[in-house]
Amino acid sequence: MTLTWAAFAAIGVFGVAYALFVWREDQKTWVAAGAAVVGLLVSLAALGLPSIAPGAVASGVCTLFGYVPIGSPWHICPNQGFVEWDTLGLLFGLFLLASLLNRLKVFQYLAIRLAEKTEGKPVRLFLALSLLSFGLSAFINSITVMVVLATITLEVARALRISPVNLLLAEISCSNVGGAATFVGDPPNVILGTYFGLGFNAFLLYAAPLALGALAVTLLGFWLLARRDERKEAAARVGSPEVPERALPAVPELDRPKVLMAVGAFVVTIGLLIFNLYLPPSVGEIGLVGAALALLVAGREGARELLKGLDWMTLGFFFFLFLMVGSLQLTGVVDAVAQGLGSAGSGSVLLLASLLLWSLGLLSSVVDNVPLAAAAAPIMQSLHLHRGVPVGSMVYATAVGTDVGGNGTPIGASANVVGLAVARKAGVRISWGTYIARAFPIMVGSLLAANFVLLIWH
Repeated sequence: MTLTWAAFAAIGVFGVAYALFVWREDQKTWVAAGAAVVGLLVSLAALGLPSIAPGAVASGVCTLFGYVPIGSPWHICPNQGFVEWDTLGLLFGLFLLASLLNRLKVFQYLAIRLAEKTEGKPVRLFLALSLLSFGLSAFINSITVMVVLATITLEVARALRISPVNLLLAEISCSNVGGAATFVGDPPNVILGTYFGLGFNAFLLYAAPLALGALAVTLLGFWLLARRDERKEAAARVGSPEVPERALPAVPELDRPKVLMAVGAFVVTIGLLIFNLYLPPSVGEIGLVGAALALLVAGREGARELLKGLDWMTLGFFFFLFLMVGSLQLTGVVDAVAQGLGSAGSGSVLLLASLLLWSLGLLSSVVDNVPLAAAAAPIMQSLHLHRGVPVGSMVYATAVGTDVGGNGTPIGASANVVGLAVARKAGVRISWGTYIARAFPIMVGSLLAANFVLLIWH
């Protein structure tokens, strides 16, 4: 397939936007907005700028913003547009529920209780916090998980007089791996799941085993590092004066009635997602149900605070990102990439899935995994339509690859950026060299483990 000038222009706009995402992380929503506008203007110019007739305008609006819920009898437009409204609706609900649980100090309570159960033993503490990070991130946005766990980890490490570096790196890595395990664990999964109509149970059946394989290697790698560091610290303490023990942070008091209601709202939302195949609401509408429950539990004043503190910029980033990818679809870039991947895969579904796992995984180490997933979705759709490649094999490999691959560098995923920022604010600086030396080899091993499970499970 020969690419046109508009295709190369759209690729250029996308490439510049990617570079700015890394260089201007705090401005990425505005970067995405500008890139979306320029990309769509390029697409319109290539298509010949249709006349301003009412029918043409309506068709254009539907192409960009149409919403056709899967399995729902109602819709305004005849086709689904580039903006994935189901993704935005689900993220909106999950963000509000996570924010509510955070405000009620549920995460802090769990982290400190685990620290108490481990009796302050560094390796036990490492395992407990890593598994908590994995478990929470399977259901809750990794940004929220890392804000809470990084803060608590720093306090616990300071109290126990141990280095927090391995703990933080293990939590970050386990957070990204945990996000790969479920439909709601990480934004790439939500994007891919809603795009192809794959439900909660399907991700548990096919993506979770890959994530568990990656988790085993991640835990083993950081456990070996933790044991090595513990031996070094023990040797350094020989002959040193005794250091008085310090207490762990106090367990926060919980508003138990509200906590029970908040957990109940979260369970109801997850339950609706699990049984989504048998229930009429779309995934996005279930997200709105969760949002409504969170606001009801918070009460009038609490609801105002939840909405005020919501990460609107991230939701806006997703919105404009979908439009950016739409310009790649309109100019033929997506079909061209799909043809290239299909040829490289040589007709083998497992080879193509492995190729997606590694290529997107390694790429996700240096660029954000959200735009990667958004760009990969229409490519996989094209492969499915034109080459008959099963959707599931591609989606689960891509979801796990983009999530796990993000562990490779400090900017590979949102959890990395947030966790390191919390540490830096507390006076703990983890350099790029230290991060890559410890985390990158473990990430590669985790992708190998996930690829092995892929070959025997799919």
